[in-house]
Amino acid sequence: MLNRSSGIIKKASKLLADHPKISVLLSGSMLKFCFCKGTTLPFLLLPAFTILSLTLILSRRKQAFAIGYCFGLGYFSSTLYWIAESFKCVGFGNYGYLAVSALVLYISVYPAAACYLARRIASTRAKLLILLAIFWTIAEYLRGIVFTGFPWNLIGYVAYDIPYFAQSADVFGIYGVSFLLLLTTLLLSFKKTCLYGTVIFAIVISYGYYRTEIYNKYIVSDNPASVVVVQPSISQEDKLDVRKFQSNLAKHIELSHSHGLYHRKRLIIWSEAAINTPVHSKDKFLRYIASSLKNDWIIAGCDRFDNERHLFNSVCVFGADAEIKQFYDKRHLLPFGEFIPEFLLDIGLRKVVPGIMNFSSGTLSRTVKIDGIDPFDVLICYEIAFPGEILDNSESTWIVNVTNDSWFKNSDGPTQHMRAACFRAIEEGRPIVRCANNGISCIIDCNGRVIDALQTDEIGRIETTVPAKRQKTLFAKYKHKTIWMLLSVIALGTMLPRLARSRFYKIKNAAQKRSLLSK
Repeated sequence: MLNRSSGIIKKASKLLADHPKISVLLSGSMLKFCFCKGTTLPFLLLPAFTILSLTLILSRRKQAFAIGYCFGLGYFSSTLYWIAESFKCVGFGNYGYLAVSALVLYISVYPAAACYLARRIASTRAKLLILLAIFWTIAEYLRGIVFTGFPWNLIGYVAYDIPYFAQSADVFGIYGVSFLLLLTTLLLSFKKTCLYGTVIFAIVISYGYYRTEIYNKYIVSDNPASVVVVQPSISQEDKLDVRKFQSNLAKHIELSHSHGLYHRKRLIIWSEAAINTPVHSKDKFLRYIASSLKNDWIIAGCDRFDNERHLFNSVCVFGADAEIKQFYDKRHLLPFGEFIPEFLLDIGLRKVVPGIMNFSSGTLSRTVKIDGIDPFDVLICYEIAFPGEILDNSESTWIVNVTNDSWFKNSDGPTQHMRAACFRAIEEGRPIVRCANNGISCIIDCNGRVIDALQTDEIGRIETTVPAKRQKTLFAKYKHKTIWMLLSVIALGTMLPRLARSRFYKIKNAAQKRSLLSK
């Protein structure tokens, strides 16, 4: 049996050596099953990164960048294909795959750089594994901030299916979860380092168990908000059809009506672009909605113009008098979806979203304060993907995330979007109420657990009270400083022995030269 296993390993090693780029391309594609809707396979991280690390070990240093790039191509093309669905909604057909290809070609540079640096610096196999985890985490962070940032499908999101492991996000954030998960996976890949990987995994899991099952430091509101989350599941084609605007609005109102007796004022939450036309206080649409829903507060996605005729993707908050109490304008705009640089407009490129005007980035506060309702912060669409940037006010006790994932139909996209929201809840220790036109509308508690949900294509509403929040987490207090501290300590621990030896030999050689000269 051992001889047979040894033979398989030798054949696999020969395959990697003969076709390294094809091997890592296929191994990167395995990660599709870690980020898909429905049943996921998080254990596939192990073979995927085992193949990557073994290929780096067997290859020459100058090949490391190309190996990492091929791995990135497989990883990102298999997990981001669904973005092309949005182009089909506006008549671009399969041309959306060209845009996705361009995105994949760009973001694959980040894992390529991580592989190159790790292979270039590492002097032993163990150091290669540790440095690969460190540089990969740094590369993910840079991917999340460069050129407006695209922090999507970070390796740490695989931990959604390992709930106790995911709880480390309240200390180190999602980038810290990526590092710990990747380090554990890489160490488990080889017999000599397997014990270290097992110990790290056990420590992180034990912390997660303690945090969720034992350390119950919840802060329960004396007046928890009563919310109604409306998901009409209107197709994007129908939303873009101006002839169906009124019927779409009526569908929202019908789902918002109370089905029982409530002694407190409710907050009715409608999705991004629920009122997909520019609005202002007491206009006819708001008066129609307010008169239909009586004494409730409504928060709804809409468009708006400011006094200088800048266009914003917004959320408005209004009550029975149809007077808008507050606007919040989206800050993180989607490149090519909501804006295109002016020089590209001049050569004929257009946004995916209809209309020639670019949306402008907002500057208004996202914290909403309504009498009788605890303060909360609002996020629009993929703003929820940016860790450490989702709260304007530490007094906010919960978060509202409105989105419109009907662009992506019944693909992996809505599930990936929802998982990002779950990690923001863990990081900040705040429950999140998520409202999608279509996609996944849900209530997420402060431990990142979905406690009630409407799935993609499901028409309905969720009526509940907002769960309790946690005491302020370390991540909420220090943001990304915690992961930088962890990476610095581990990097120094890994590299100091080599630096010390190098310094020792330099001193020794210098002493030998002085000795020879003195003779």
